[in-house]
Amino acid sequence: MLPANKTFLLAALLLAGCAHDPMAKPKGPVAPAAFSQGGAVADAKWAEAFGDAALLELIAQARKNSPDLAIARARQREAIALLIAANAGDQPALSVGAGLESSRISLETGRTPVGFGIPRRTDVGAVGVKASWELDVWGREAAKTKAAESDSRAAKFTAEQADLALSAEVARLWFGVRGAREQLAFLETEFATRLREMEIVEKTVVAGLLDSDPLSSARLAAAQAKVDEGLGRRRLAAAENALRALIGSAPGAQLPEAKGSAAMPAFGAGVPSELLLRRPDLSAAAARLDAAISREGAAIADFYPSVTLNGQAGWQADPASRVGRGSSSFWSLTPSVDLPLFDAGRREADLEVARARIDGSAGEWTKAVLGAFREVEDALADLRELALQEELTGRVLQAVRVRLANADARRQAGIANENDITVARRDEAMAARTLSMVVWERRQVAVRLAAATGGGWSTK
Repeated sequence: MLPANKTFLLAALLLAGCAHDPMAKPKGPVAPAAFSQGGAVADAKWAEAFGDAALLELIAQARKNSPDLAIARARQREAIALLIAANAGDQPALSVGAGLESSRISLETGRTPVGFGIPRRTDVGAVGVKASWELDVWGREAAKTKAAESDSRAAKFTAEQADLALSAEVARLWFGVRGAREQLAFLETEFATRLREMEIVEKTVVAGLLDSDPLSSARLAAAQAKVDEGLGRRRLAAAENALRALIGSAPGAQLPEAKGSAAMPAFGAGVPSELLLRRPDLSAAAARLDAAISREGAAIADFYPSVTLNGQAGWQADPASRVGRGSSSFWSLTPSVDLPLFDAGRREADLEVARARIDGSAGEWTKAVLGAFREVEDALADLRELALQEELTGRVLQAVRVRLANADARRQAGIANENDITVARRDEAMAARTLSMVVWERRQVAVRLAAATGGGWSTK
């Protein structure tokens, strides 16, 4: 019967494992053949390409003070520590212990064999070493270690993505601040010209040269210009406050003054298939998927028996002063096998959890990849339109300035009045403000494209 029992046990072990095959690794989305526009992608020094020294200072300050970046780095340290703990899972555990047990036997229990040389008082001392090692026969601990390695990589990539996102957001907000400052100056000029127009019309009405209808229109235009100026101040304050919070500055702290204009770098999109290797967030999502797959392997290994080696050795003696003598030494070695038979469905549930997390991680990875392709194409489309708008609004501003110069020349010649000059100056401010909006939005989109293509990051 013994050979039959061994055969049955071996068959049971094999069936326990073969009944749970690992899932096939989910397939990711197919990358498009090319983006709508190619070109060389931004490198790791993309921020320097704008030629704005204040921007570099702000990014350095944000990296030093940002709580988001500190959180990401702390989670990276946590993942590294968890990896070290996981690596210790398949290693032997060793401990040293010492103890003293003192006891005295009662003579009133009726159970003490008096007269056989058994002392009532004992003082047993012991010093020894204990060791325990669960053999990773089925690869459970190896799978856990592999999952922890993937988690550590994901945390590293996430921290690097946080750094990239922080730098891009600082650049975007800084260009927003610069644009808001310019546009507020133009709005102030617009209000001043509208106010002067109203005064000129008012004088004309008082003189009886016009009826009151143009005056009401002029007053309405001046009031609207004042509202627009107030909105511009609010936009500037909101942008500055957002930038201060991002770089870790106190409310009301002085922000740097911009010097000169910001260059417009010619960032490209590269090749779609290479985007998966250039973005840290995509690499983090792929690493999380690898971790989920490894945890499925650990859940499958739980269906197999565990094999453990336990041992101890040392000295034990009564009285304790004899500890250390050769006659007080002892040792034991206890191999054991633990075969799980019934756990009310716990292991099946753990396996289902692991597989659900694989599907969830695969979905997150697919979503991240598709989102990355969309971000690149959105930035490319915006850049194309903004380039045309910048060229067009630049021509409009140039034409308005020519008209202003002509009006000023006519006034000096005595054939144009002050109202003609005022209207031309108002139109110049409006055209300049429109151009400013396009110019700074275009640079903000260039930052988006640099971040969307990885900002020069690579897995190497």
